[in-house]
Parts: sequence; structure tokens; C-alpha cells
Amino acid sequence: MKSKFLIGFLMTLLAITVKTAESNSPAPAASAIEKSVEARSRAWAKTAVDRDLAAFRSFASDDYALMWVEPAANGQKAKWASWTRDEWAEQLQSGRLKCQSVELRNTKVFLHGGVAIFSGEYTEKGTKDGNDYMDEGLFTETWVNRDGQWIVVGSTFP
Repeated sequence: MKSKFLIGFLMTLLAITVKTAESNSPAPAASAIEKSVEARSRAWAKTAVDRDLAAFRSFASDDYALMWVEPAANGQKAKWASWTRDEWAEQLQSGRLKCQSVELRNTKVFLHGGVAIFSGEYTEKGTKDGNDYMDEGLFTETWVNRDGQWIVVGSTFP
């Protein structure tokens, strides 16, 4: 009986030791695909800051959808709002929206075959309708591989 207990105890101790060693090992390096998706997202954000509308449109699919939460105000509940790629580009082209800086941090890419989810935290500064703004929060982008090129099909800013 004591030997069974001792063997069980040693096996448990070994399992804990192995699990601890695994959790202390460095995180695996990001794959080339993960790096490519992140680089595309950062380059796309730069096109908005630079107001390079042709490049801005080239990163997003024709059916791209941007969704964000309009906060509750004046007795109204919070609600989802959205723009298409072209509506967003029109905001930039008209000057109603001017992005001065976009910072992405604590990002992660989740791969699912030809689909990649890129998420993290953001800070954005600029002017909207002539008023200075600063937004920060969380974001998620969905990228798909079309003919060897990663294209964003949707973004959410909850």
C-alpha cells in the first residue's frame, strides 16, 4: 500500500515538475504568416494616417465591414454602428476624419487556415468633424488569404 502511494506521489510530482517547466519555457516565435498579417495591419493603419486612399482601399475587401459600439447617451442604449470600406475611405478623403496617429500594442494573431484573427489594444488620435479626439480600447480584425495576399474583411472595436 505504501509503495502504491509513493509511486502515485512521485508520478504526480513528476507531472507537476514537467508542467512547471513547460510554463516557464519561452513562448514559441511567431510564424512567418503571423508576422505577415501583423505587418499588413500596421501598414494599413499607416495608410489611414498618411491619407493614402488608394493604398487604404487595397488592404480591405470590397465587402469589408467596420463595426464599433456607439456608447449609451441621452437615455439611448449603446448600439452597434458600422461603415463599409468605401464609407471609411470617404471620411478620410473628405477630411471629416483625420488620423494623426494609430498605435497597436499587445497584439496576437490567431490562425485558422486561410483566415487570421488579429487582435490587441489600440490608441488613435486625430480630428473628427473638426474636433480633436483620442480613442483607445480593444480591436479585432479578420483577415483572409485571397490569391496569396492577406486582405482584411472586417474589424470590430467593442
